[in-house]
Amino acid sequence: MNTRARIRGRWWAACAVAALLGTAGCVAAPGADPQTSATPGTGDTASSSSPSTTPAPAGSVGPTEQPPLPIVEGPLDERIELSTGFVVELDSVTATAVEAETPGDVSGPAVEVVVTVTNDSTETQSVDSAVVTLETPDGDLGIPTLAGGADHLAGDVAPRASAEGRYLFMLDPAEGRDLTISVNYAAGEPVAQFTGRTP
Repeated sequence: MNTRARIRGRWWAACAVAALLGTAGCVAAPGADPQTSATPGTGDTASSSSPSTTPAPAGSVGPTEQPPLPIVEGPLDERIELSTGFVVELDSVTATAVEAETPGDVSGPAVEVVVTVTNDSTETQSVDSAVVTLETPDGDLGIPTLAGGADHLAGDVAPRASAEGRYLFMLDPAEGRDLTISVNYAAGEPVAQFTGRTP
């Protein structure tokens, strides 16, 4: 074995001991190219680099709640004009009783609400997504029912045209109740909110 081979053998032995003891790695072996020499057992060359990572976008946030819809208030017997050009009015609010007509219906006292919406804007608007609700100051909710001939708002309303809907809400008792009736004629649009008392 020549001198160069003996030196290299001793160098590799020293590197193996250093790796077992967890000490610093070895320098390049005598006669080796420093750009391609590797520490035994690692497989990484001196020219290798750490993998890059992409940071998360700054200021990213999660889902947020939709802002509340504007509410325009008025008494039961007045018309409410909305900023969209729609006018909402309650033609009648009366205490009544309904009889169950199909399985799942319930008989009992109810409040009948007849709603008319008029399109005073210059564009046709849909009322297919109209929602009407009824509640009392003490937290009772009118339960919508299709018994008794309910006929909800639906379809498109052309400029200067009107549409009517008839809603029935189970409420016990129904007579002499303070209540709030909210009419949202289309999803995302302002709400007309009426307050008053049933006869």
